[in-house]
Amino acid sequence: MILISLLAIVLLALAVAGFTVLNARRKASASGEADSDSQSFVGGVLSALFTVVLAFYIVFAWQNGDDIDKASQQETNALIDVYWQSSVAPQQQASAIQSTITQYTARVADQEWLAHDAGEADPEAEQLLAELRSQVLALPADSEALKTSREQSLQDIRQITEHRQQRVTIATDDQSFNVVLLVASILGAVLMIAFPLLIGLSMRPANVAVMALLAVTLGFTVYMSFELLHPFSGPFGVDPDSFNAAQETFQTASRPTS
Repeated sequence: MILISLLAIVLLALAVAGFTVLNARRKASASGEADSDSQSFVGGVLSALFTVVLAFYIVFAWQNGDDIDKASQQETNALIDVYWQSSVAPQQQASAIQSTITQYTARVADQEWLAHDAGEADPEAEQLLAELRSQVLALPADSEALKTSREQSLQDIRQITEHRQQRVTIATDDQSFNVVLLVASILGAVLMIAFPLLIGLSMRPANVAVMALLAVTLGFTVYMSFELLHPFSGPFGVDPDSFNAAQETFQTASRPTS
């Protein structure tokens, strides 16, 4: 996919360079009819609008990835706390809770993350979270330590639910606002290339090289902008590192001590 995109950008640059040569302005320059001041003004306005729209798009699209990362960290911190809080419960119930937490963490990292990239949530992960809630609610509270552990675990589960819902919302959102900004950015990129070609340029090597470089730059910018629409994959995608790290913590904790 990356190689195809790079090839498309190179072909775009060659096409723009070829069109610049074929559409070289001669008569207007020679007759003095070209209004360079007006053309420079319009070109500057188009450049400014493109830059502003692109900047807004990058900020909003990047924020999705940042929100996912923060929500995942908070979610796994709460999962780890419930895991340790359950250690004061009776052995059978503690083992059941820790097993459910381990299953949920693995399910999110291995399955739900892929579902998020497809714009979906994983019902099995939601089911495991509901099971965890039921297990904690069933804990006895006949001692101060158990009561404290149960209350803290329930608070953690509320946090887990809230942060999971946050990343599910981002994953299932159609991102209509970001799509509008992306379309506007693409239109701006097209105008940035089309405008100097339409008004005509001389076929001096410097002009041809500048137009080819502009095409490469804008083509790469548009490609990376498309990648920002996928916060769970691609070069800017957020990996389930927090959940993988939590799995390692649980595996270490479950190993028997010698």
